[in-house]
Amino acid sequence: MKNNFKYCPNCGSNNFKIENNRFECENCRFVLFNNTAAAVAVFIKFEDKFIITKRGRNPQKGMLDLPGGFVDPGESAEEAVAREIYEELGIEIKNTRYLFSYPNKYPYKNVLYNTCDMFFYGEALEIPAKIQREEIEGIILMNIDEIKIEDIGFNSIKNAVSKFKKIIK
Repeated sequence: MKNNFKYCPNCGSNNFKIENNRFECENCRFVLFNNTAAAVAVFIKFEDKFIITKRGRNPQKGMLDLPGGFVDPGESAEEAVAREIYEELGIEIKNTRYLFSYPNKYPYKNVLYNTCDMFFYGEALEIPAKIQREEIEGIILMNIDEIKIEDIGFNSIKNAVSKFKKIIK
């Protein structure tokens, strides 16, 4: 993905360099770091199946995903799990626990964000009655072994599903 930053956000100069995650203005010496963003995703069990989502927007629209999203500033990963699940699915989950993490790349509006995707497990007491349509096209209840890796949109989710399949056996 190409760099779409044309001017220094501090002085407006177009004389700056970009190396890895560091943007430095040659004019005023302003430095901006594009650090890793934190995100959460949840394996939600309902009875003997898992709630899998189908993405409702790009990137990866129509591909399989896990419910979740970005951690907001000032929020813990656990708080983000509860908020995202309620926003996306309209439910609360119980017995939430952290599992593991994977790095990911998330392209959004011509900027490539590096993320650290933290994966959790939780249990639902009900099937989601309402879903956040702008984020999710639909939900599917599946046994974990029914999920085809090639139908998943993001590498971190693919890696997580592969690892989770081994853990729960």
